[in-house]
Amino acid sequence: MKLRLALFVAVAALYVPAGAIADGVSPAPTVTWSIRNDTSPPLRDLATAPVLEPGPAREIPLRIVEGLPEKPPSPGVPDPRRQTETRPIEGGPATPPPIINIEGVGNVNGVLPPDTEGDVGPDFYVQWINLSFAVFDKTDPGGTPVFGPVNGNTIWAGFGGVCQNTNNGDPIVLYDHLADRWLLSQFAVNSGVQCIAISTTSDPTGPYHRYEFTVTPGGQNDYPKIGLWPDGYYLSTRDFPVADGLAGAGVFERDEMLVGNPARFVKFELECLANDCVDGFQPSHLEGPPPPAGTPNTFVKDWDDDFNATGALPDRYRLWDFSVDWTVDPPGATFVEIAGVPTSADFDQDMCGFFVRNCIPQPGTAQGLDPIDELTMYRAQFRQFPTHQTLLVNHTVDATGGDVAGVRWAELRNTGAGWTLHQDGTYAPAGGDNRWMGSIAMDQQGNIALGYSVSSGATFPSVRYTSRRAGDPLGMMPGGEVDLIAGTGHQTSGSHRWGDYSTMSVDPEDGCTFWFTQEYVETSGNANWKTRIGSFVMPECLGQIFADGFESGDTTSWSGSVP
Repeated sequence: MKLRLALFVAVAALYVPAGAIADGVSPAPTVTWSIRNDTSPPLRDLATAPVLEPGPAREIPLRIVEGLPEKPPSPGVPDPRRQTETRPIEGGPATPPPIINIEGVGNVNGVLPPDTEGDVGPDFYVQWINLSFAVFDKTDPGGTPVFGPVNGNTIWAGFGGVCQNTNNGDPIVLYDHLADRWLLSQFAVNSGVQCIAISTTSDPTGPYHRYEFTVTPGGQNDYPKIGLWPDGYYLSTRDFPVADGLAGAGVFERDEMLVGNPARFVKFELECLANDCVDGFQPSHLEGPPPPAGTPNTFVKDWDDDFNATGALPDRYRLWDFSVDWTVDPPGATFVEIAGVPTSADFDQDMCGFFVRNCIPQPGTAQGLDPIDELTMYRAQFRQFPTHQTLLVNHTVDATGGDVAGVRWAELRNTGAGWTLHQDGTYAPAGGDNRWMGSIAMDQQGNIALGYSVSSGATFPSVRYTSRRAGDPLGMMPGGEVDLIAGTGHQTSGSHRWGDYSTMSVDPEDGCTFWFTQEYVETSGNANWKTRIGSFVMPECLGQIFADGFESGDTTSWSGSVP
């Protein structure tokens, strides 16, 4: 099959510093074209086996920001929002057990960490870990992949350039339910390139429109995160080397990518100041019905004022609205910080000291695990309801004041007058287990599920999840914990690296079923991690018919109500 190739020269390749982001003034963005694009043969025809690298596992690093001022000591006080009981409400509905509970892709490439990532579509679950991905039949309880695992860059075979010739990971998988397509993406280290592939149909093993974008010219687009929005695929990055900026915010031209045309990319960068250096924020990711036309994509970052700045303000969630107009050339775009949302009580972002990786204990070894406490966790899920919008956030905190990790989670709401805090809490039941690297999502009924890693001196690295119903008391996850898989071994790698993110998502077919993928350890070793994929559902969500005739699974015209 002859591939179509279009090569475009980047426009305005140099960055314009962000300037006065904090005072609401939007800087001028940079606008570039896709470097190359084509349409591939079916993915199933490009398959190549994963490459296992001999010897000790190779680390895929998360870059550390050098040269920032030393952070103040941790406050060392218990989190005021800590939930210490797993089931604080007697007789309340329990967190449901798994429906599907299968093995995901293991360490077939000899690397760490896995950066466990995936999403669910009408028929399939696609999981991508560093550096391989596989496709699963979502109804198969046996978990045999229908495709893969294959190397991540398999999808760019024959494409040319760094996307074909490198396989560097930091993967993203999104099912675009608005278009019934799949988005697969990874970065290319030290090139500033983001490789993106958009399926031409709902079949994740079919052909893809393939793209190479330079998103960080002359640098590295570390930790890229992508969120679906009606007018674009929105991107956040950690840009290195750090000069004027660290946090990048961009958007890809979704409409053109869905049909395989050359596409534009618009990017802003936040100025990095000594006490105001935003690191690791997230774009909103849409699940369910789209918001009103013209609604900006809101980026969010948890902000511990003691850790990040001067301690002069309460802890909060910082927010930026990103708007783009593709009807003009160059596209009109603004990226403006809006009013932040204070938390109900301060949290302590600092686990074991600034960027200390050997923090989360494991049984049988002195080697700890990375708490990944400096970054907001993936995803920041957005959901549109008739009376309001929701934005879910989660991040790792010191729950006890003594370096025991818990997951601080928050639901922000916008009823039309701006974002406010609807509820927040820190999930850290008593007993000494650390819970971290969470991912959170809400179903169409307003129920919430939170998944995470668990480990302590008595508990091997494991996968658990918890839940709350829409009508539960605010700030609580009272459903209790469920083990998706209990670990039976520890990791001995001296790099201490664990995953950098995991993924909780909601099945677009029913709007109710949660899917979670995360890592664990079965057999002790240098990097013997394995991964798990599980699904579960709050049964009262399924089959619900609302007064206006809406039925569960309708992603276009939801008009029920949520407490």
